[in-house]
Amino acid sequence: MLPNEAKKLKKNDVHLWGMHRNVYNELNNYSKYLLSEEEQNRAHRFRFRKDHNLFVMGRCFTKIMLAHYTDGTPESVKIIPDSFGKPTCEINLYFNISHADDELLLGFSKSEIGVDIERIDPAVDIESIGESHFSENELQQLMNRTRDERVEMFFEIWTKKEALIKAIGKGLSIPLQDFNVTHPNGKVHWKFPNEKNYGNWYLQNVETKQGFKAAFATQKEVVDLSYFCYGN
Repeated sequence: MLPNEAKKLKKNDVHLWGMHRNVYNELNNYSKYLLSEEEQNRAHRFRFRKDHNLFVMGRCFTKIMLAHYTDGTPESVKIIPDSFGKPTCEINLYFNISHADDELLLGFSKSEIGVDIERIDPAVDIESIGESHFSENELQQLMNRTRDERVEMFFEIWTKKEALIKAIGKGLSIPLQDFNVTHPNGKVHWKFPNEKNYGNWYLQNVETKQGFKAAFATQKEVVDLSYFCYGN
């Protein structure tokens, strides 16, 4: 069932995979072989069926692709959380996953990566959230736009911030207003001295499905990006 588009990862490659929940049944056929007992128990603890399905398909596809990229077997791939709860694997490869509504986004790279996808919601309280979580520069740029432009820009900024937080992997211990993600070359600008603590990071928005915004974060200024849709 490996997608025909799948190729091996090179040093500067970033592979992003988008998929819809409608591929759950296909991937669920492999779940009893690929998911550990703990992962199966975790899946059954989800209150809503949609969340259960997203977890199962995301975990199965992640293991299949990690095995492909490393010439291993999906059954042998073990995904474990680090001390901050970020999923990691024992092989020399990095991945991250995000979901919004019925959409999943997975990212794979040979260096640290974070991804985020969000549904564009015109009803979001842009000003209130921006004042609480955006840097002064980001908020100023946002409020200088028209109402329609603000909605688009808000989610461009938000997905970049979320992708960066996930890539660093220290959770919400990093205040979102302590860095700026709107620099033209994608470089994150930190409030001193945070750059010394977290290093250089670069962000990029990605075109996905209509009605959604997505972004990824890496520590490479230039990457070879490939975006694939699986089952969409």
